[in-house]
Amino acid sequence: MKRIIVLALCISLTGCGTVKKLLKKEKSEDSTGQQTEMQSSTPKVKPLNPGGRPVVLNTPVQFLPSYRDRGGPHLKIDLLNAVILLDEQTLSDIKRNTQSRSTENSVKSGASESPGQTGTGMPGDSQDDQIVRYYATKYRANDLLGDQIDPEKAQSQPHFRGTFDKHGNLLSLEFFGEQKADSPAEEKLAFLYASYWDILYNKRVNYIDDDGNRPSPHVKVFTDPAKIVHRIDYLDNNKKVIAEGVFTYGVKNMILEQRIELIGGGKLTDLHPDYFYLQFDRIEQDWIVKCLYEDKDLMSDLIVMQDAGNVFYRYHFQYEKVRNQQIIEAFVYSGKNELVGRYELYFNDRGDLEKKILISPEGKIAGFIKYGVDLEKLKMIVDSFDEAGQHLSRIYRDL
Repeated sequence: MKRIIVLALCISLTGCGTVKKLLKKEKSEDSTGQQTEMQSSTPKVKPLNPGGRPVVLNTPVQFLPSYRDRGGPHLKIDLLNAVILLDEQTLSDIKRNTQSRSTENSVKSGASESPGQTGTGMPGDSQDDQIVRYYATKYRANDLLGDQIDPEKAQSQPHFRGTFDKHGNLLSLEFFGEQKADSPAEEKLAFLYASYWDILYNKRVNYIDDDGNRPSPHVKVFTDPAKIVHRIDYLDNNKKVIAEGVFTYGVKNMILEQRIELIGGGKLTDLHPDYFYLQFDRIEQDWIVKCLYEDKDLMSDLIVMQDAGNVFYRYHFQYEKVRNQQIIEAFVYSGKNELVGRYELYFNDRGDLEKKILISPEGKIAGFIKYGVDLEKLKMIVDSFDEAGQHLSRIYRDL
């Protein structure tokens, strides 16, 4: 049943061209021998249903390229809130069903195609794989087209591809949307140390006292000449690398995902000590952490899983601005998609974490934690309170 739902959704999305673009991407990669071997069967859909208020979905489908490492590339389908393996069988089913639906719609509308009119003009497309749809527009071709660019430059940005006859008449016009940006060679990356990496907001955090003293760094950040972050090494107190995060970017430097591997396993609190739920924190050696993002590079989902597709637990984050305060509502789900934890993070106008409120299953305050920074001693002050506001404890933690 779930497979039918996925296929039905993918079919509906082909109207905007998104799935079709992904299919062509896969086909091109197969022809160059760059596609890694995928699994022979599609895993069960892993729901990613966010809790709380609905959010605005900006794209119906996200292509997750780094899932190809062992299990093959995946799709994150927003409308279904699921991640599925994009294997050969799924591709074949989508193609067959979309072709069948297109033929059925053409019969109903009385439309017919003459030879040479079907397809998109993409090299290598066979007539059986091609679907033609017509859309009215008030724009002429010259109104849509900007400056002509080189084919190499076109690979890194959305663009139109026009085909002209020998007289300069436009024969066909294709639009290519978001492309994955290639990562620069590692020797071209510079690095610097920082106190922490704010994994929710994707920014460096540094603490420094009045005399210029700093705490031991917890991250090593690698950037290209444009100061775009491509890799993060998460460090222990001895500057030993305990985890490595690698970013994948789309056009306009939009983060598609960050893939984090913890060397020898560990905990999410090794990445940041205050942002996660201690009961769902453990990372085994063969598990990975996938971070997915919304606009403005805010992390929307953190998934703890295996490359084969097994999800053990996940976090979903929702952002709300109230006056000068930023509030992040966090929902924790088990591998069975059961809501197992909920809390809220409160930040001041400087972006400093001030409070963490724990929410009970009944939706009531179960306790809260207040945070303060003592820059003279380079310590974080952590005060814990119960549901009635009674002070329970205070600890001083090294920054």
